[in-house]
Amino acid sequence: MRHPCRVCGRIGVREHLDFGPQAVRNRFLRSAGEVEYTHPLSIGYCGSCGVVQLTAPPPVDELRPRFEWVTYNEPERHLDDLVRTLTRLPGVTPASTFAGLTYKDDSALARLNRLGFSNAWRPDVRADLGIAEPFAGVESIQAELRPEGAKRLAAKFGRPDVLLVRHVLEHTHDTQAALAWAAELVEPGGYVVFEVPDAVRALERLDYTTVWEEHTLYFTPVSLRACVGRAGFDVVALETYPYTVENSLVVIARAGGAQHRTVANDVAGMARADRFVGEFQRVRERTRRQLRGRGRVAMLGAGHITGAFVNLYGLAGQIEFVADDNPQKHGLFMPGSRLPIVPSSELTRRDIDLCLMTVRPEIEDAVVARNRAFTDRGGELASVFPDSPYALERPERLAGVPA
Repeated sequence: MRHPCRVCGRIGVREHLDFGPQAVRNRFLRSAGEVEYTHPLSIGYCGSCGVVQLTAPPPVDELRPRFEWVTYNEPERHLDDLVRTLTRLPGVTPASTFAGLTYKDDSALARLNRLGFSNAWRPDVRADLGIAEPFAGVESIQAELRPEGAKRLAAKFGRPDVLLVRHVLEHTHDTQAALAWAAELVEPGGYVVFEVPDAVRALERLDYTTVWEEHTLYFTPVSLRACVGRAGFDVVALETYPYTVENSLVVIARAGGAQHRTVANDVAGMARADRFVGEFQRVRERTRRQLRGRGRVAMLGAGHITGAFVNLYGLAGQIEFVADDNPQKHGLFMPGSRLPIVPSSELTRRDIDLCLMTVRPEIEDAVVARNRAFTDRGGELASVFPDSPYALERPERLAGVPA
């Protein structure tokens, strides 16, 4: 069965990798026996333009969190550099107006304000976007991005000269409508800044934890450039900011260009996606073998990456529990696997032999230091990320094991 591509609109997306019914990873369970919603999770890529994408994401109402404390933080180390670039764009002055879309843009707007670019606004989720549901996040905001909504915002706030849209585009179900929303809202000839995760490394390193029901699109530099170009934007700059797990990919595009321009398709990306699809079963079995004979195994970090690692690889029967020091998660159970969530002190108390971390590699050393009691008694800490110095596939680098 083929599906319409969110980017180019052609009926060219075929289901290449089907993970079967999967739980929504922000839907923590209050009891191990609670009935939970599942939805088929599968990815493919467009045979026309090459963009890797989910074939049929869950409905927005099912993606909406059920807990107020479910939030997602994006990398920000690159924002000083990005903001300096924005202030030097042709036509941008301290009198220019900047706008953001979500809380993910607040940090950049604050940086701009400190540099003297104080004309800024961001819509209120309830009052301006009409989203009344409690705990609504990006999954709900993306559904409201349509040209008619942009006209209402422009009438209330005025059209910005620069519009920031950080880490929303990869969540869009109707990507063409979202791009049209941005083009309608920004001042003619103004700039739109789209930031998304760069999927190249995950696809090349066969890191399947990158697949998430909330991310409908998996961009590369080539496919992101093509995406905004097809929507009629002129690409002014495209920058990849390096991070350990996944880079941040930023495109600065100017509105008002020719509509539906012809752009290069991501042919190399199609080959990369083919390999990603073809290697899943081998990687799944290799991961399961790595945990056999390792004694009692636990996870550290009760987030969506742990959910992907356990659920997609079918590891629930090999894991004792998930440790997390967020007290709001204690006593809950992980979606899909139904593993209990407990404090990290349980690693020592329950005699865990191997603990797999899903925290960002940038903070792994600090996490290892906080769990010194666990490693001092012989416990091992490893990371699920292939590029981490603590990677599971590098046993000589495990915390607690002499190099």
